[in-house]
Amino acid sequence: MRKICITILLMLVLATAAYANPFTGQTSSGTAKTVEQTVQQQHEAGYFALHYSKVLRKVNLAQRTMRSKMTSLGREIKKHPSGKAFWAFMLFSFLYGIIHALGPGHGKSIVFSYFLGRKGTLLKGVVMGHLLTAVHTISAIVVVLGAYFLLNLKGSRALSSASEPLKMTSYYLIVGLGIFILLHALYEAFSRNRKKANARKEADNKGIITVSVISGLVPCPGVALLLSFALSLDLLTTGLLGAFFFTLGMGITTSLFGIISIHSRSMLMHVAGKSSTAAAFLHTSFSVIAGTVIIATGWLLIATSQC
Repeated sequence: MRKICITILLMLVLATAAYANPFTGQTSSGTAKTVEQTVQQQHEAGYFALHYSKVLRKVNLAQRTMRSKMTSLGREIKKHPSGKAFWAFMLFSFLYGIIHALGPGHGKSIVFSYFLGRKGTLLKGVVMGHLLTAVHTISAIVVVLGAYFLLNLKGSRALSSASEPLKMTSYYLIVGLGIFILLHALYEAFSRNRKKANARKEADNKGIITVSVISGLVPCPGVALLLSFALSLDLLTTGLLGAFFFTLGMGITTSLFGIISIHSRSMLMHVAGKSSTAAAFLHTSFSVIAGTVIIATGWLLIATSQC
């Protein structure tokens, strides 16, 4: 019983750290709170939100700096296609992808949640992270090139006009995926053989591919911006190669979240010990949390897109 309590505590701390959001701090309903109480609440509820907000500001600043540098490199490539600027542009595209993926979105919470509810390996975490970002990138390339060549639209107009139906479809599919994971977890919890099956439930290739494709359908704005800039300079090949290196960078960041989830789950299952009851309880808890977070992510995306 002691191990189970410790495990639950660690799970709650992990969930708080993984899904902290600077826009979801709790507010007090009382009207007679003292200044000291208010400050204490802010320290308790907003610790992770505060630091995450600082990280986002640094990420945005780094992205602006790198975009400025890449703009200069792109113009240099236009003058000297085979010069050093070309390779520097590819390097900055790769680094830009790593940093860009640290911002909101890009499937990090989906990958983290998926492996929280399923036993995974290092290889599967890396594969899912890169597969999701690859679909994310391909979607943006199709939208931008389609809008550019077929509709004669450029830049943000191309992305906003052509990607909206795809985005909404993906968001609703994410909600449906979360509902399926949640209902399946509850079904397993009440089945007779849950102790044998639940704790050893592994992430399979079919599930990884399905989740990656559904979550990655939303076009990546970073890739769209990079490719639109390249098209404005008539550097299509450079833009596509830059998008490739950009995707590799994003894949590293997204994969890292999957690996963290895999190792965190493994650690918590180890704390539970050899008890099949505790292991089954933890697996069900992880799966329910994973499904709930994915549903919430999908609905949040739907709500914000309609504002």
